[in-house]
Amino acid sequence: MAIKLESVPDSAETALLGRIAHTLTICARDTYEVGTEHVLDPEMLRAYNELLHRVTGSFVRPLSSSPEQSLAVIVEMVHSFGIRHNRVREMDWALQNALPQTMANAAR
Repeated sequence: MAIKLESVPDSAETALLGRIAHTLTICARDTYEVGTEHVLDPEMLRAYNELLHRVTGSFVRPLSSSPEQSLAVIVEMVHSFGIRHNRVREMDWALQNALPQTMANAAR
């Protein structure tokens, strides 16, 4: 899945990263048993947590004047996560879900 990063205005990058982070939390819900506190796949849950740490860090750092990772690097990180953890479909969904919502809001 190719995401067209050149179509994302600079002013919408933080919103897109926030939406990616939000959709990743939805994907991570597959690691625990519905309606309980029981974690079914703790290793995968930790992997999602590490990915979310990097995604959220990429838009928190500019707010604190620390160096940030580019949107392209973050998107590649999400893709690599999908490949490494056999979750390509979920990562494609997370990216595809985040972009249209962000672009619609940026156009307003």
